[in-house]
Amino acid sequence: MTNEEHIISQLAFYNQLHHYLPKINPQWFSVPFHQKVVKTLTKLYIQNEEVDLVQISRSMERKEVVQFIELQQRVSGMPDIERHMRIIEYAYIKKRFIDDLSSVDLSTELDVLVKSVQDIVDNTQFTTLNDPKQIIKETNRVVDEIAQNVANGTKLSGRPTGWKLIDKYLGGYNAGDLIVVAGRPGMGKTAIALSLIKDFAAIGGKGLFLGLEMSNDQLARRYISLIGQIPNYKIRNGNLSEFEVEQMCNTANAQTVNFWIDDDAVVTIADIRGKAKLHKAKHGLELLVIDYIQLIKGTKQNREQEIAEISRNLKLLAKELHMTVIILAQLSRKSEERQDKRPLLSDLRESGAIEQDADVVMFPFRPAYYDKDKPAIEDAELIIGKNRNGECVVIPTKFNGALTQYTEDLTPRH
Repeated sequence: MTNEEHIISQLAFYNQLHHYLPKINPQWFSVPFHQKVVKTLTKLYIQNEEVDLVQISRSMERKEVVQFIELQQRVSGMPDIERHMRIIEYAYIKKRFIDDLSSVDLSTELDVLVKSVQDIVDNTQFTTLNDPKQIIKETNRVVDEIAQNVANGTKLSGRPTGWKLIDKYLGGYNAGDLIVVAGRPGMGKTAIALSLIKDFAAIGGKGLFLGLEMSNDQLARRYISLIGQIPNYKIRNGNLSEFEVEQMCNTANAQTVNFWIDDDAVVTIADIRGKAKLHKAKHGLELLVIDYIQLIKGTKQNREQEIAEISRNLKLLAKELHMTVIILAQLSRKSEERQDKRPLLSDLRESGAIEQDADVVMFPFRPAYYDKDKPAIEDAELIIGKNRNGECVVIPTKFNGALTQYTEDLTPRH
């Protein structure tokens, strides 16, 4: 018997195999009759009806019922269809992949061509191996991993961030986590995002910064200010002394910290997925930072549903590529109307789904922003408003307005 016939005969004979039906795609089968059998059996199973000849005969012609009985009588061996499911799904995916590749218009621009190929690759998901895992095996695997980390002197569950207090409360950047950094305009969302990815890269982390709002030129100028300790306004205006020009050149030439930036402003969630997958394949990727979520284009008509779609897909992308995603987000004006202007989770604009999908929500907050006379270096806060795997705390920070730089403040505060 062929693999398709083996699957049909086993499903027809063994009732205990019917729980596989929802996982079987009729399109995997090349024979129309086999497709019809799977559709019929699946419909009966989902509707909780008896899967017997009486019910089947109502959906099939007489000659098809005879074919079904013949396959049922040809069953051989013990109940076992998983191996055959994997074989026919593999053949189906391979055929569809080749067909899709052959339909690509090779005369299009390179960026369109790359996106088309990436979309085809994304559609080659293999599903028959995605089975539930035994809790005993998973806990033993995690215990072995923790014990190995302890033996190696590593206490974090994720990658070190470069910030001691973030490591303490988040356990580092954990693969699969979606971290939302949200704030009002002027709170320094981009500043803290650049600080975080720079400090992560400084200890060997592999990062990509997608700047949907700022160009690569603007990001580079801000970064020069950050690493060269030169006021940002001087770099923007070119109002530099000879000493500062020399300092800037020496800093740029001596760089060892490296991460990647991308200022493609026309971005959908599909574009982000493609960029991330391609970058991970070429350079490795452990931390993806996106500035910011409200600039990503979705497919829904309603903006709230669109943001929900985007946040959910970013969470799935983090899990799929085994990396951490940091997404910046705007807050509503509600915090401005309160006497205590510290942000709350309810201030997240346009969708509660952002809060729901995020593993961590952090708010950079500058109390001195609302003062008339701002000090050159302010006492600021990084408020952890949601932490799925730990406590919600306030991390003391310093904000240097001239450099648009956040650093953690490890000195005791009273």
